[in-house]
Amino acid sequence: MREKRKSVIELLEEKILVCDGAMGTMLFERGLEIGMCCEGANIHNPDIVLDIHKAYVKSGADIIETNTFGANRVKLSMYGLEDHVKDINIAAVDLARQAAGKDVYVAGAVGPTGKILEPYGVFSKAECYEAFLEQISYLFSAGVDLLIIETMSDLEEALLALKAAKEIDKNIPVISQMAFSQDGKTFMGVDAQTAAYALSEAGADVVGANCGGGIVPLIEVVREMKSVRDLKVSVQPNAGLPKIVDGRTVYTSSPEYFRKSVPLFIEAGANILGGCCGTTPIHISAICEGLMDSHTTQTQKEQIEVIEYELRTSADSIFKEESQFSNKLKEKFVITVEIDPPKGTDLGKVFSGVKALKSVGVDGINISDSPMARVRLSPVAIAHILKEQLEVESILHFTCRDRNLLGIQSELLGASALGINNVLALTGDPPTIGDHPNAKPVFDVNSEGLVHILAKMNSGFDLAGNALNQKTNFCIGVAANPGAENLEKELSRLRGKVKAGAHFIQTQPIYDIKVLEQFMESIKGMDIPVLVGILPLRSSKHAEFLHNEVPGISIPLKVREKMQRVDPDKAANLGVDIAFEFMKEAEGLVEGAYLMPPFGRYEMAIQLIERFYS
Repeated sequence: MREKRKSVIELLEEKILVCDGAMGTMLFERGLEIGMCCEGANIHNPDIVLDIHKAYVKSGADIIETNTFGANRVKLSMYGLEDHVKDINIAAVDLARQAAGKDVYVAGAVGPTGKILEPYGVFSKAECYEAFLEQISYLFSAGVDLLIIETMSDLEEALLALKAAKEIDKNIPVISQMAFSQDGKTFMGVDAQTAAYALSEAGADVVGANCGGGIVPLIEVVREMKSVRDLKVSVQPNAGLPKIVDGRTVYTSSPEYFRKSVPLFIEAGANILGGCCGTTPIHISAICEGLMDSHTTQTQKEQIEVIEYELRTSADSIFKEESQFSNKLKEKFVITVEIDPPKGTDLGKVFSGVKALKSVGVDGINISDSPMARVRLSPVAIAHILKEQLEVESILHFTCRDRNLLGIQSELLGASALGINNVLALTGDPPTIGDHPNAKPVFDVNSEGLVHILAKMNSGFDLAGNALNQKTNFCIGVAANPGAENLEKELSRLRGKVKAGAHFIQTQPIYDIKVLEQFMESIKGMDIPVLVGILPLRSSKHAEFLHNEVPGISIPLKVREKMQRVDPDKAANLGVDIAFEFMKEAEGLVEGAYLMPPFGRYEMAIQLIERFYS
């Protein structure tokens, strides 16, 4: 039985403590292959993990972290190890405890799940909490002295991990660290003071920062965190910014540079010093040397150049061009028509169709984004070409399927720069149903998260809170399915999207006016324009296919019987008649119609528009 000793929190009242450095960096140096699960080494290569722990203890660390940064069920599932959460975490604590002896504290390391939480992503808070609860329960049962929740970009996720820790044992010391970029904010746009206050309110014993953009940016982060109730603050920076050498990530800040940073972190108010990515036992030895040096002169401090970053608080001006479609929504009943992007680069059919649609007064062209997960020409390219060559405004369908957060924001800025200002925010069809079923889906965010991103860009900031040099001017659309089997769930999602900043709604195709009436009644408090989806029927087979095989579409029996009785050569004309009658009925309920001509039959949409305006 271990001898009773002071807790880490009690010891922090007496002195500054040193934590260890990177585990992953050291594992890869010892031969672990890139792409392998670092945490799996606790079982498969325990001797290597133990040697790394011993090296950090020898370097002077007061605290060593278990090799469990990604040992939650969600992260381990990437390697097929989700059923080994218990084994991996317990083995990790045992290895760290062997190296720690009686003097060094063992901290259970808890990193993020790697998933983006709702409403931005599709990962639920309940699932996230359960994943943390499971991992932390094993770390606690195995006998850790404290927990380090680290590298969190999402404050909500950090709070869920902290809640799970305190649920298991409210007395266990918890260090809760966020990852900050060079502008002093997390990737989700939270500043240091906000994070420190929220974490301390939730019960964190120590707040702090790790990973991020290197040493210099974290000096100010520590100072900002320290200003909140004079909290205990920890800091574990990377060894500078990374670069790729021969396919490997390399960090270039030297141990000597780390030693020189010690007085600056002490001056800022740090209580725990350590390292993150790229650091080694030599870096930790250097930190210890810096602490032992009682003569931290001004000369030493000046050897680290503190770069003054230019931080904008808002964008300089709004994007010059406004959305004409947005203005039309306020003034008239608008009509938009969806076109199918071509499989290749030949836009001949699209051009002839859009020219004809323009001639009958269409208000906008909906351009789908590789619908049904089938490869098609980029809708951004088509929208730009239509604007430049035909002077037609488009509603750009934009999915989360194929782009990560970086790609989403970059492409949206590109669209704005090209004068594309109308975006329909969609989650997207999964690749498994398309022509490249083995393609990896991204889905960093869902449609609600995409609306949040678009709205932030309209305010002059990216998702991380970094200022853009100009605001965008997106008119943001969202989809809704009035015929959803679970309508309340559909409405709940829709409320979230409207609250996030949506400007208009486009519905799935509807064939029953009562369904539309009920839907409009249910969203009465949202006060948002609606474009009802209208898909003209081409034949009886088409009607039966839509009714029986397409989720969310229900065609009344009397409509299907009409399509069955008509001469096949006249079925398309009847389909236009049915669509026109519905469109006229809907005119007093909604602000517009969203026409979806089947199989590229633009003439059906043209007939509808001509009859509507006649």
